[in-house]
Amino acid sequence: MRLWVAVPTRRLRLVLRIWTVIFALGAVDFFVFPYLTVRILNSTAKSLGMHEVTALNGGQDFWLTLAVPYMILVAAFSWVAQRGPRIQAQPVQFLMLAKAASSLTSLALFLLGGFAYPFLANFIIDGAIVLLTYWFYRAARSELVFPSSS
Repeated sequence: MRLWVAVPTRRLRLVLRIWTVIFALGAVDFFVFPYLTVRILNSTAKSLGMHEVTALNGGQDFWLTLAVPYMILVAAFSWVAQRGPRIQAQPVQFLMLAKAASSLTSLALFLLGGFAYPFLANFIIDGAIVLLTYWFYRAARSELVFPSSS
């Protein structure tokens, strides 16, 4: 076991631990407070001259069955990647893929769905998560463990 760990690796490990907590709390938030979350996002929309999104109703609550597990998965990717002596590259890659897909889906819904602010906010937030994670990932790349090609 190595006692010395490079600074970029320590930073990536820290950001992955932070993401684990944030995404786990996001899963709880989506499940327990979905209406409040939408209301908070919508409260900013008018001041920015943008449209609001319709809060969930009984039929749309179905989407919570997808959003909550998604947040649990990105929290798990973050946790699994950093839990060993060396950071595993593949879960970090899956995390970045999931957040990039979320960000780009939000951008498409923003552009095609009438410029609703919550979609723009999610595009910016998840896009920033991808970029920040990639920055730390790239800096620590030489220290990461990649899956074998067998």
